[in-house]
Amino acid sequence: MTDIAQRLATLRAQMALHHLDAWVLPSSDPHNSEYVPARWKVRQYLSGFSASVSTMVVMQDKAFVWADGRYWLQAERELAGSGIDIVYLGKPDVPQWNHWLAEHLPNGARLGFYGATMMVKALADIEPLLQKKGVSVHTEHDLVDAVWLDRPGYPLEPVFAHDLQYAGETAASKLDKVRAQMRKSEASAHVLNALDDIGYLLNLRGTDVPTSPYFHAYLVVTMDGARLFAHQERFDAALLAQLKEQGVALRPYTEFFADLAGLAGQSVLVDPTQSNILTFQTLRQHGCQLVEQRAPSVALKSIKNETEITHWKNCFVRDGLAMVRFLHWFYAQVGSGALTERSVSDRIDAERAQLALFRGLSFSSIPGYGPNAAMMHYGLKEGVDTPVAAQGFFLLDSGGQYDDGTTDITRTLVCGETTAEQKRHYTLVLKGMLRLSAAIFMHGTRGLQLDILARQALWNEGINYACGTGHGVGYFNNVHEGPHSISTALVDQPILPGMVVTNEPGVYLPGRYGIRIENILLCQPHQSTEHGSFYRFETLTLCPIDTQAVLKDLLGAEETAYLNAYHATVLERLGPHLQGEERSFLKLACAPL
Repeated sequence: MTDIAQRLATLRAQMALHHLDAWVLPSSDPHNSEYVPARWKVRQYLSGFSASVSTMVVMQDKAFVWADGRYWLQAERELAGSGIDIVYLGKPDVPQWNHWLAEHLPNGARLGFYGATMMVKALADIEPLLQKKGVSVHTEHDLVDAVWLDRPGYPLEPVFAHDLQYAGETAASKLDKVRAQMRKSEASAHVLNALDDIGYLLNLRGTDVPTSPYFHAYLVVTMDGARLFAHQERFDAALLAQLKEQGVALRPYTEFFADLAGLAGQSVLVDPTQSNILTFQTLRQHGCQLVEQRAPSVALKSIKNETEITHWKNCFVRDGLAMVRFLHWFYAQVGSGALTERSVSDRIDAERAQLALFRGLSFSSIPGYGPNAAMMHYGLKEGVDTPVAAQGFFLLDSGGQYDDGTTDITRTLVCGETTAEQKRHYTLVLKGMLRLSAAIFMHGTRGLQLDILARQALWNEGINYACGTGHGVGYFNNVHEGPHSISTALVDQPILPGMVVTNEPGVYLPGRYGIRIENILLCQPHQSTEHGSFYRFETLTLCPIDTQAVLKDLLGAEETAYLNAYHATVLERLGPHLQGEERSFLKLACAPL
């Protein structure tokens, strides 16, 4: 019996002990974090599927993993022979896991999951269907403890301050803005589960995962103070004094749920998209009136202040220099026989590690050569290292965390000879990326309305990519940040000045190759007329785009002009910091078409 089969058998024995017909394993920790420490990688432990986002459902005779389009190929590879079925989320008529369960569970079934790791919305969406079928829900036990006997504990590395010179606003000021929204909502308290929001509000950061600078905590904000629930040994005397000065009291992490009893009978603002079910259940048990709204911090942190923007632009210069030094090395090595995916990943990581204010990667670098690049979130595996030949494309998606910003950049690099089809697809991706970069749009425009600019050239030829075009980016925070995005999904959030968003169309042909070109954009005011306010994008990312595979006749005049202007800016901003061969390389890479 394989390790995965043994783990599933042990879990099913626990399910039988508790008389459960189905058990759900999300990808989350109790804070709905995208990236989680080892302790909370329970779905990966039980299935062997290492994607950062998916949901697993285990029944007594079957097991399923829901994987969206980014991870289909990865799921097929990692789940082969496991006996776990893949559900291809995003294909026509494929329901989300919760709706599938509501339909397939028999009348009177018992559904289980650990309430601290399941978000409220997942259950709320299907609650009427479950009630109609008499399905009971059980959330009090974490069955994984009995399966994962050497399960890791909580990370306990020190918490540290995000200095005011980079944050641009004190925690006290941010909390006052939250309280202003609480008053409008007639709430006397606000409970937060989300770690990126807590870190943003309190100007605190941690190292609980290698790529996201947060620490495990809960936060309760009241009109006259705030209580932070975290592991107390992580805070030194200076940080404790700073918290006290900002009106924040520190309490043990394990006392959070018990402390909620002190809010009994009060009106409490909670965000159902960020809060776990156990939080909701505890508040309701103590007679709280729940004001279910988006957490005020979501909008606050999405609009970057002037200090953040100014420092972030400096950050992009340093990150761009690391990329240029890497690219100079890469092209010198192509054809030598020495290049591999791992050596490429190690090199870009090492370049960033030398930069001032560097705090770590913003996600594990994704180097994909040839067919591997067709897997959108392909990752290096132990014992596997694909060599790079002097032909086709190499895709590198990477980024860094710094005191003064977060970066996320993808470049598709030409390794040598490319086919006519590859050139055409590369140019179509670039064409869409440039069209979106140059967009001018009215106040109130949603990402859904902008998405077509990136896809139209591909759609004209019957090509699509099974993911969004762009996501928000945190400021020395999560690399993926809401509430805005650019995609075909109906996200009812306008793109507003101060918001940053990625621009990353692509082509992914399984078994053949993948192409993606990604920059980060900042929404800026453009002009106001009698027709309203208009916005534009400013490109923050500073790095040349490979033009070796560009079919010039396929780019329009405006697109070519935008690309040339972008490269002129890259050369102007980065050139003075480079010398010798690296400066000559940059000048050549930024030459106008």
